[in-house]
Amino acid sequence: MCGITGFFVQANKTEFTDATYTHLKLMADVIEHRGPDAEGFWVNTQNSVALAHRRLAIVDLSETGQQPMESQNFVLVFNGEIYNFRVIKKDLEKLGQSFNGHSDTEVLLYALEHWGLQNTLDKLEGMYAFCAYNKSTNQAHLVRDRMGEKPLYFSKQGHKFFFGSELKTLKANPSFNAKLNRDALGVYLQHNCVPAPLSIYEDCFKLEPGQYLQLDCESLDYSLNTYWSATEVMIQGSEQPFAGTETEAADALEEALISSIKDQMLADVPLGAFLSGGIDSSTIASIMQSLSDKVINTYSIGFNFDDFNEAEHAKVIAQHLGTNHTEFYVSEQDTKDVIPKLANVYCEPFADSSQIPTYLVCELAKQHVTVALSGDGGDELFAGYSRYQKVLDSWRIQQGPSALEKAAHFLPKNLFNTLISLPLGVSGAYPHFASERLRSNYYKASAKSFEEFYQRSIAFWQDNAHPLKGFKPNKLINASPSSLDYTSKLQLLDMQMYLPDDILTKVDRAGMAVSLETRIPLLNHKVVELAASIPSDIRTHNGVAKWPLQEVLSRYVPRELFERPKQGFAIPIGEWLRGPLKSWMTDLLSPTHIRQQGLFDYKTIYPILKMHLDGNSDYSLQLWSILMFQSWLDEQSDGLTL
Repeated sequence: MCGITGFFVQANKTEFTDATYTHLKLMADVIEHRGPDAEGFWVNTQNSVALAHRRLAIVDLSETGQQPMESQNFVLVFNGEIYNFRVIKKDLEKLGQSFNGHSDTEVLLYALEHWGLQNTLDKLEGMYAFCAYNKSTNQAHLVRDRMGEKPLYFSKQGHKFFFGSELKTLKANPSFNAKLNRDALGVYLQHNCVPAPLSIYEDCFKLEPGQYLQLDCESLDYSLNTYWSATEVMIQGSEQPFAGTETEAADALEEALISSIKDQMLADVPLGAFLSGGIDSSTIASIMQSLSDKVINTYSIGFNFDDFNEAEHAKVIAQHLGTNHTEFYVSEQDTKDVIPKLANVYCEPFADSSQIPTYLVCELAKQHVTVALSGDGGDELFAGYSRYQKVLDSWRIQQGPSALEKAAHFLPKNLFNTLISLPLGVSGAYPHFASERLRSNYYKASAKSFEEFYQRSIAFWQDNAHPLKGFKPNKLINASPSSLDYTSKLQLLDMQMYLPDDILTKVDRAGMAVSLETRIPLLNHKVVELAASIPSDIRTHNGVAKWPLQEVLSRYVPRELFERPKQGFAIPIGEWLRGPLKSWMTDLLSPTHIRQQGLFDYKTIYPILKMHLDGNSDYSLQLWSILMFQSWLDEQSDGLTL
């Protein structure tokens, strides 16, 4: 696990100078947390190429694993892990290739030499983001892994092209122009993250999962190409479904998970696992312990609020498995201490409030291990989110006489029209008042497709009452294949945006902030492809969400230890915003502060702030999105154009 960065300059536009090295060093220094063990640089003054690498040594701790790594034709800076690199290495050795060390980076480098990019990508199992510069063709390729576990940003500005693992590394280059992207800000407030390909800066983008960018380093012209697609995987899964029984599907899943986890347990440093007590993390920890000849380390976070505390469940699972378990209960002070760090950790606005316990559990694990396996991905692969059924039920209602039509029949016409025309404060996430419920339904009912209906159902701020001045709706969700059933459509939509842009972003940044590598066995692409082929009626067999995963887990842990309502990795943020975080919140959302910035309409924010503080409604998710942006904006005090 590492950090990569660099830049290219268009031919004949400028000469590389001593400042080039200074700028490259600045870019590498700001991502030292991603790789505290070593740094490396490679600069070609003739072709104006500058590459940098920060190393967190996981496999091959010797100098033979140092980067940038160079072969006859390629220079490589690589972030991530290739889990099947030993298999690929044997194939290369059969071709006569020799190796200096035993790192996966060197295997990737020589795979590119022998097979080229596309054939190499077809062989890789892992999480990765890398830049491979071809010296013979003066071309570069930026590549991101299939599911989007590792991040990669890029920007072409004038006669320069920048790239890096985090946005802060681009901004560290004095030549980079950081200008606020208001369209991205608007979408962020709807989803609490900035979805790819957007970034919070104009003319700066995220490479999407399963995508590579080909760059002509002379002209800086580039093209984007897809080498693996979740959409195609879901289509193929529906057209060629798993043909066995429910039990056989669970058998196949267990076999795939054992293979994935076994590969991901290989490291030259101490290793552990996150354990929340839920189905996904418990499955990963259970199989890990069964594969290990010694006791594994597990870690969990707890809260002194019964509705939010899963630590007790995690402890019971850990005791059954016999793991070396460590738990940490989060206090209000711990939260206060973490919040000032978040803007720098995430380097663009990010407002999934579970970022706080995620950071804390990574910090806890780092005290003992350098690698931690996570159970993320199970809900997307096996339709585990409770919101799926709620959305499907609402959508079916919309297909018949709607709630609006029924209300219109019983309410006086002038009253109905008044209600639906009132400014809508927020989404229907907490519709405690009949008028708000009606307005929320009206907003969703006007969606022109199932995908748009889902987007409106999960949006935290709705288009017709958005707090951003001059907000223009930006449709990022594409139509899903007609061949998919509705549940599969919802899974695909989440795999395309929520999983990479929220969940995986949260885990990657939190882990890397404390120099902890996180690995996610459920997102091995072979597991993903198997899950896509399992029919929906098996994924939710007899109405049981994530049935195949639950069946696998039951082979290691008694069902009575994990069969309970889903909680999620949530925190009591609503209560904290009324209590220990109240003064922090009201300072950031003060009328003077908001109006001086000129970005938000305070008239939209004030009513929900007041209702939340009064305890009449829980608007913590909406308020948190603005608070995290405000915190990020304060962090950007230098060098940002609004």
